Amino acid sequence: MTPEELTLEIRKLLLIEGNLSDTQAAKLAGMSQQNFSAKLKAGTLRYLEVVKLLDELGYDLDWKKKEPQQ
Repeated sequence: MTPEELTLEIRKLLLIEGNLSDTQAAKLAGMSQQNFSAKLKAGTLRYLEVVKLLDELGYDLDWKKKEPQQ
């Protein structure tokens, strides 16, 4: 996944699913709006920041092993 794809997916979750602005999302993630926007744009959100944000939006994050390709 590219940083741009990650940004798009997170923005869709925030706006469509969570009805949240960047400012509200930043507060949930425990950072300033400027820092959140910069990290989101650069694709440098840490895994734990994403997990915390998804948890606040009511999502679970599950790891699943890929099926072997034949």
